[in-house]
Amino acid sequence: MNRRFLAALVVALALLPAAAQADTMDVTLQRLRIPAMDGTDCPVGTPLGTPRMYCADDEAWTRIMAQLGFASAPPVLSPARTLGERGFYVGIEGWLTGIDTDTGGDSNYWRLGTEGDEGSGAEGRNRFPASLLLWNRIELRKGFPFGFELGTSIGHLNGSRLWALGLEIKWALFEGYRTGVGILPDISVRGAVETITGNPQFNLTVPSFDVMLSKPIVVARAATITPYLGGQAIWIFADSELIDLTPTIDAGDPATIEDLNNDVVFPQRRMARVRGFAGVQARYQTFTLIGSFVFDLLRPNSADKDAPSDLPRQWQVNASVGFQF
Repeated sequence: MNRRFLAALVVALALLPAAAQADTMDVTLQRLRIPAMDGTDCPVGTPLGTPRMYCADDEAWTRIMAQLGFASAPPVLSPARTLGERGFYVGIEGWLTGIDTDTGGDSNYWRLGTEGDEGSGAEGRNRFPASLLLWNRIELRKGFPFGFELGTSIGHLNGSRLWALGLEIKWALFEGYRTGVGILPDISVRGAVETITGNPQFNLTVPSFDVMLSKPIVVARAATITPYLGGQAIWIFADSELIDLTPTIDAGDPATIEDLNNDVVFPQRRMARVRGFAGVQARYQTFTLIGSFVFDLLRPNSADKDAPSDLPRQWQVNASVGFQF
């Protein structure tokens, strides 16, 4: 059994870095800027009376963090039943999330706000932003007495320098009933968090809380199929560092000292989303295969008034392959 575990872990570690080859979807906040113009919300004159060239595009920042936060939220890739107090799981997981990259209207923020392949610095853009964000990760989970389960993970966003560190704790309120009230499903609650790192321009943390129902079905006394469903609340905590909207101008030069007026910090964003999910786990001996679908139960603006009113619902497809010992 130890050999199986080591083999699975080696394969997982070998596959995970393969996604870190390109960075076209790296977020570049210096491009999210609005030209200063008197008579607008971004006047040329600052409160100190000195001029500026640009203001931060707070709307575009909010949209990117809302969609990236949804894509980075902890996935639900296990049924309600825990591993048991001696159980251990190692798996390779991945999930695809749809984002709003249409060319018209306000969707231009993904073109301006990611690295892309045209130009560099504040003057570039992404001509072909990905319409799907792909996260993949390695997860380890361990069962404990009294229906508890702890997990940790490390993941990477394909096409970027972003990495995610995850922690989770699950508590099965009811599980394993086979007689008497055996018709009852397994029921669990889980708290999890993903902390995103790798981009010096912003910090993003996404905690979640979900409630889940599942029921295992034994097939031919050899395999187990476990459908599950539930609801999940996520919270998006996004914070910007100090961003230079004119990185090609040296503010240290006395002749261009006023360029410091183009250094901005985007506003903090605290947004909530309400998601539903449904999935199924297939297990044969130690091998497990899991797939699930996640979707916004409410429009983002209905779940949180801080989200833009026209921000569309998002969806997510999750899958994992692993070994349970």
